[in-house]
Amino acid sequence: MKHIRESHERVSSFHSVCEGIDIYNRRELPDTVNIEQILKKIYSMLPRKFFQGVESIYVGEFDSLKKRDVDAVFQDGAIYIVPSYIIDQENLLRNMIHEIAHSVEELNSMEIYGDGDVSTEFIRKRSIILDRLDSIGYNIVDKRVFLEPEYVKEVDDFFYKEVGYPVMAQVTSGLFSSPYGCTSLREYFANSFEEYYLGSTKGLKKSSPKVYNKIFTLAKEEDSYGNF
Repeated sequence: MKHIRESHERVSSFHSVCEGIDIYNRRELPDTVNIEQILKKIYSMLPRKFFQGVESIYVGEFDSLKKRDVDAVFQDGAIYIVPSYIIDQENLLRNMIHEIAHSVEELNSMEIYGDGDVSTEFIRKRSIILDRLDSIGYNIVDKRVFLEPEYVKEVDDFFYKEVGYPVMAQVTSGLFSSPYGCTSLREYFANSFEEYYLGSTKGLKKSSPKVYNKIFTLAKEEDSYGNF
């Protein structure tokens, strides 16, 4: 697949820098959204080392993202944002925290997933979801593919096209911070990271203790060893 940035090169480029991160085409965002203000807020919330993998932010109507109906994505050191999908400041804040989580995950994958605790927790929750769906009439013949922690398009399509978001919100209640967290192991981590910083840490610790402990440990490492 071609790099997302290639489509960005076809639009005019307005460049600025905030907190050491290059921002391109921020003027394409809604007038009510101030990305520099949001970035400064995130810097006040997260440990500095969590920004090590983020070099730049690109704003644009990227075809590859719009075809997948994706608001934002992290890839190769950059966060890509589709401005027409951004509603307001809070919406962009959540998107950016979520994508920073994917950067943190890439840099700390062994520490997060090495012992298998987070994966086991995720699969257990997927299994509960399958039981809940079965109890309300959804016939799942081959459950093995639904217990795969990595992203599987067949599973994603089933959850969000066949079952639908309203039902997924019900069956994931008490298990995931939002239905999107059950999409894959990576999204489980990023969704939990988002909840850790923008939601209820107590709630996350209760419902998802393994992933909570990973995020807590990563954050506390900076307190122990100083700024990176």
